[in-house]
Amino acid sequence: MTKRNIILIVCIINVLIFIFANTLFQVKYEQVDDFIMYNMYSGLDGTFNLHGIYIHPLLCLILGTLYKIVSSINWHSIFMLVSQFVCFTLIGYTIINKHKNGISIILYTIFASLFYMALLMLVQYTSVAALLVITSFVLLIDLYQSENSQKTKKKILLFTLFTIGLMIRVQSIIIVAPFMGIYLLAYITKYFKEKQNKEKLIRIIKDYIVYLILIIVVYTSSTLIYNSDKTYKEFMEHHDRRAFLHDMTYVDYDENKEIFDEIGWSKNDHYLFYTFNFGDENIFSKENIEKIYNYKIKKDGKYTYDINLNNIKEEFVGETTNYYVYIVSVFLGIFLVTLTVNKKKIGLNTAIFLTTIGLHILFILINRSVARVIIPEYIIRNDFTYI
Repeated sequence: MTKRNIILIVCIINVLIFIFANTLFQVKYEQVDDFIMYNMYSGLDGTFNLHGIYIHPLLCLILGTLYKIVSSINWHSIFMLVSQFVCFTLIGYTIINKHKNGISIILYTIFASLFYMALLMLVQYTSVAALLVITSFVLLIDLYQSENSQKTKKKILLFTLFTIGLMIRVQSIIIVAPFMGIYLLAYITKYFKEKQNKEKLIRIIKDYIVYLILIIVVYTSSTLIYNSDKTYKEFMEHHDRRAFLHDMTYVDYDENKEIFDEIGWSKNDHYLFYTFNFGDENIFSKENIEKIYNYKIKKDGKYTYDINLNNIKEEFVGETTNYYVYIVSVFLGIFLVTLTVNKKKIGLNTAIFLTTIGLHILFILINRSVARVIIPEYIIRNDFTYI
């Protein structure tokens, strides 16, 4: 099979999956955060604002410009869908190109049918950001394993995907960072144990440094742009407090009635806030949110973790046997196969397996165990095996 034929096969598989998902299932676009962000830079609020909260201002500027040119096209959704398609096309090409036979095509079709389909069920910026970062790192590892780590053009492409992923949401690096640490440790161990080529190890470390520089540049530039404007600096402070109360903890109304009486919130106001209906600027003001935030920290500490082992077990088992049953089944099956087929990498595969489970449990603890986080996490584990 030629390179062109492989790309054509992968594109056909991806297009069929996309059509299947949109025809037979209720695909969800632009959830709460996405809707608010693209309202700002798309001009729906009349501003074409480049301050997109989570997304880097440069991306907001580019997408906002496209909305100015053709406002009838939803560029936000197109950007998300194209990013997904590009990632799975690159992954599919890498999988099929390894063996160039019917079995590799079947393997990728199964892989994409599960994971591409799962991400199409909820097209959301966090999962797209994580997918871009994951694809970059996984394919970089493939370059090392195939002894093609000096391919400059492909590295530029991978670093570009990584940068775009960070610009969509820089926190997506949290999902990939533990796996990056595992692989770096594995290569360092291999170097000292098996006298691995020193030049190869240096190239790996240099690429990791490039990743680190990209993280610093994206995060710093975004922060500086927001902090340069007093209005948006204050808004981001308010937003961070609000996001913390929504995402990282829960302040029960009855158990903390004194603070809600102090700021004048009724039980209905509390309900509206925790169901993301906080349009009243007087009730849900920065001052009120700040008071709840400070009260919560003073009373219980900054984070409220559910460390009840039975609760964690029930939620983990419930998610893995209901919401993600097919994904987890493939995940466990592949792990067992790798233990018997590739005995030289038992330690590495076990570390990746345990890290995946550990991250899932961590997200349960911090109240972030949702599809947009968990699915990309399992994708990265299975990518390593396929590739």
